[in-house]
Parts: sequence; C-alpha cells; structure tokens
Amino acid sequence: MANLQPTNTITYPLNWEAKSIEITVNAFPLFPNTVEVFWKLIGDSNSFSGSITIPNNIVSQWGTDDTVIQTYVLQQLGLSEALTPITPETPTEEPIV
Repeated sequence: MANLQPTNTITYPLNWEAKSIEITVNAFPLFPNTVEVFWKLIGDSNSFSGSITIPNNIVSQWGTDDTVIQTYVLQQLGLSEALTPITPETPTEEPIV
C-alpha cells in the first residue's frame, strides 16, 4: 500500500480532491510479464477504486522503489500530485547577554 504524506493531495479531474491513494498488489510470479495493482482514491466524502495492469517495462524498473508504480498509476489515471508546501518555522533568536 502506498499512501501520500498528509501534506499532499491529488487533484482529480472530476472536480473533487483526493487526500490519499492506496495502491496494493496481490502475489505474483517471480518474473512476471505484467502485474495487476488495485488502487483506491480517498477524499473527504468520495472514494473511487479500480485496477491497472502494470506492463513489463515498468515492472522491471520497480525494484524496491514503490514510487515507480505510484507514478505510473497516477499517470494512467490522468492524475497529478499537488504538493502542499510546508512552511518552516521561523527560528527564535536568543538575546546575546
């Protein structure tokens, strides 16, 4: 399962915003030609789910980096990830004595 960080959102073209995406995969053979993944977009009041077949050229790039699969799924769904910037705290200065 891949989850977006709480500060991330995905803008979906159906005029609603998903707060997270879950991507799961069932067991598959050691050297698969394709892998089927199941995805679920979760919003405040909506959810949407389905499956996508990941082709061999993407599976071969996967390795241990799950973002390869997440990026492919987002692209296939026509979604874009919109990162919400995190504002760093302003450091407080101690008076010089």
